[in-house]
This record gives sequence, structure tokens and C-alpha cells, in this order.
Amino acid sequence: MPKSIIIIGAGIAGLSAGCYAQMNNYQAQIFELHTIPGGLCTSWRRHGYLFDGGMRYLVGVSPAAKSYPMWQELGVLPGRGIYHYDEFICVEDKAGRAFHLYTNIDRLEAHMLALSPADCDVIGQFADAVRAFATFDLPLDLTPDDSLENLQLGLSMLPFTAPLLRWKDVTLGEYVTRFHDPLLREGLRQFLQFARPDFPVLMLLITLAQMHKGIAGYPLGGSLALAESITHRFLKLGGQIDYEARVTEILVEADHAVGVRLADGTEHRADYVLSAADGRTTIFDLLGGRYVDAALQNTYQTMPLAPSILQIALGVAHDFASEPPALCFPLAQPIDFGDLRHQRLTMRHYCFDPSMAPAGKSVLSVWCEADYGYWKGLHVVPAAYATAKGKIAQQVIGALARRYPGLAAQVETVDVATPVTYERYTANWRGSIYGWAMTMRKMALMMGKGMAKTLPGLHNFYMIGQWVEPSGNIQLSAGAGRDALEVICGVDGRPFSTALPAGQQANYSPVNSALEITS
Repeated sequence: MPKSIIIIGAGIAGLSAGCYAQMNNYQAQIFELHTIPGGLCTSWRRHGYLFDGGMRYLVGVSPAAKSYPMWQELGVLPGRGIYHYDEFICVEDKAGRAFHLYTNIDRLEAHMLALSPADCDVIGQFADAVRAFATFDLPLDLTPDDSLENLQLGLSMLPFTAPLLRWKDVTLGEYVTRFHDPLLREGLRQFLQFARPDFPVLMLLITLAQMHKGIAGYPLGGSLALAESITHRFLKLGGQIDYEARVTEILVEADHAVGVRLADGTEHRADYVLSAADGRTTIFDLLGGRYVDAALQNTYQTMPLAPSILQIALGVAHDFASEPPALCFPLAQPIDFGDLRHQRLTMRHYCFDPSMAPAGKSVLSVWCEADYGYWKGLHVVPAAYATAKGKIAQQVIGALARRYPGLAAQVETVDVATPVTYERYTANWRGSIYGWAMTMRKMALMMGKGMAKTLPGLHNFYMIGQWVEPSGNIQLSAGAGRDALEVICGVDGRPFSTALPAGQQANYSPVNSALEITS
């Protein structure tokens, strides 16, 4: 009889772990609190429009990428259309000048030189740095578990030793000051929205290099379709998912995780328990804080959290296909969302994906940093919460209409997702969809030992997902599920396999049942 594994959460990490469990003759059962899979990698429908709540791009969509075989094994690629951005974002200043952040580094370098010839030296250094990482690809497992994996990781990094050492201590906030042109400074700051001043510029260089090389792109169909394709693979492999099944306790006997208790009082037992759920909830609620040392306590008290997100999504009767896929522009008058004042808006459209909107129409999405406490306080009074969401939507529509005259009359549907929305559907701490903020401290963990996937003193238990991986990275979340099963196989003295059963093809199976959920 195969050993059993319980997985908490049907996000990308949990689904990946479930697939590899089944491939290695473990019987996996996933408990998911929502009615659909995907966790934070999700989408939802509104009156014929599909709003994407998570993904901006996916790494590993080219056969040249190290993670491409994993996406094949999980049933995501090939067979799915991929959109490769020619331009990732356009950033405007108050004078109307526009910085187009092209993904082709030669085109980007020429554009930056045209905007600011006085910055020719630093622009050339920037372009050369991106080129230096053009063949760099993050390994699936950033925290090797044995000496052989450590050696392989070290050898793969050798060709990049010089650029890694040159850029590893440079923050984005310091780096942009090297440019004279304020538009270039702002444009680079806005490349990855919500990047803090202590964001590692190394990650900007690597991300742009991935887009330049074509190993990062947007999978057509959106976030939920990607999650559903992995779900389809998991079920076809013989796994089981229980929806609307909130785990309230991880059962422990003699310091061994032995199962879970659900909100309905039922108990389920297994040989191993994996949590792909919110880290704080897992450690301090489901386990009652019993397996915490000083280092872990310090992490959850001091590690910077990625900002909570407010998403205003619109379905409009206008075709934005001729516009840049993302536009960041200054506001004539700032907009206040709770205690946070916004001087700019970043609007994205999805006209490159025909599944998002009816022909000739568009989905527009605006993400803003949100004040979690403000929205959490409002949520206890439904009428006040609804009024606040409506007011925010009208402010954003007004700002967009000033940029695109006539837009207000073309809006057909409006959806506002607050941090409470994300918290309600995913149980993520403060509704933070990216987990820990990407900072120099976070990168130092990534380049060192990484974050522990186990808890001190607890056996047969592993944590996977974004709370123990770099924030918001779908590829590494899926890789964490894969790595957890490789570790478990090692513990049980069996070889780790990624082979699919005979007759199962490693091709994407189109599935999309996005629901009209209430935000």
C-alpha cells in the first residue's frame, strides 16, 4: 500500500507537490478552503470579462529554460500559447515624455540613449549587465539538500561569478540615482511594480534578461487556467482534492505530523503533511506556535512583508490593443486609498489574450498598494465597505478617463478586489499576494541557505510555497513542491521520478472554469 501525503492548499506549490507525489507512488490528498484551485494564482469572471488576479509573467516558457521540463511534467507546456512582451511597461512623466521599457535590450538601449544622451555611460553599463545575464537561468532548487546538488549549483553559477559579485550589493534605490534623467530613474523604478528602495537591482537585471531571451512570457488563458491545467494533471494521476475544506489544526503525535483536522471536525491521517498555505497561519495557528525557534520568530516579526494589493478591474467597450500592455502615468490630482496617497496609476490591459474579453473590448486592471487596516476595518460594516469600493472605482475611472477621454461611458463592468478579498479566498496574511517583499535581506537568504522548509523539532512535515520561496515567483513555488517530494523520496530510500504513466502526454490540457466570485 503506498504511503500517504496530506497537502494543505491547492495553490501552485500544493498542486505541484501533489503531482510529484502521485508520480512517485504516494497517495496525495489536497485540502483547499476555496471552491477552485490556484490559491493566489487565480482569475474570475464578470459579465463576459476575465480578470486576472495574480500573474504578470511566467518564467520557463521556452525549451531553453531549466524549468521548462517541469512545466511539461505538470501539464502546462507545450500546447499553450505564450505572449512575449515586446514592451513590458510605458512610464510617462508630467511633461508627456514616455519611457518605453522594451524587452529587447538592444532596442531598449537605443531608446534610452535617445531619451538621455547625457546618460550614455550608465546606459551602456546597464545594457551590458542585462546581456551578461542573457544565458543565466535560476535553478529550480535554490536550496540544495546534499553535497552533489550544492556542487551542481556552484558549477552552474561559475560563468556568472563576475556579474553576480558586481551587482549583488546594489539596491534599486541607489542604482537609479546614477541616471541624470528623472524619467529614466522613474521608469526603472516602475519596471517591477511595488519594488522597494532596497529591492536588489540584480533581480531587475535577471528578469529583463529572461524577457530578452524569451524564457519569460504570459501564458494565454491567465492564472486560473494555468492552475487548472496542473489540477487536471494531478487528478489524472490519481490524486484527490477536497474543496471548501478549511484545515484548522495539524495533528501531531510524539512530535510527528500525522494528519489534519478540518473546520467540520473531521480528522484525516497521513504519513506526511505538507503545508502550501499561509506561513503565519500554518506555524502559529494550525500548529499553535509549538515548533518555533528564535530565528523563525525573528523572521515573522521583522521580515518585510510585500504590500497588500488593491485591484480595480474594468471591462470596457473599447479596444486597447494599440496601447502599451502597461502604462504608468502621473495623476493631475493624487488619489487617497485609506491612509495611502497615490501620485501615479499603473494600468494594464490584456488585449494580447483573446480569452480575457469579447472581441473589440478590453480588460483594464489597476493595482495599487493598499492599506490593509483601512479595508479590514471597513469590511465589518458591509455597507461602508461597498461604498468605499465604489468610491475608489469611480476615482480610478475618472483618472483613466482624463488620460483616455470618453472611457467612463465605455465601462461595462467594474470589480474591486481589496486585501480582504485576497485574505478571504486564500487566507494569506494581510492579503499579501507576494508574501515576503523582495529585499536585499530576502535575496541574501535566497543566495545562502534559503528559508527552512521544516520546523524545529517537528517530523514528517514540510512547508512549501511563497512563504519559504522568493516572493510571488510561480516557477519557484512549483519547484518547491517538486523539491519537497524529492526530499521525501530520499527519506524513504526510493529514487525520485518525474516520469508520467504510460499514455499520459506532457501537453497542456485546456481547462477554464473561472467563477464569478464576490470580491
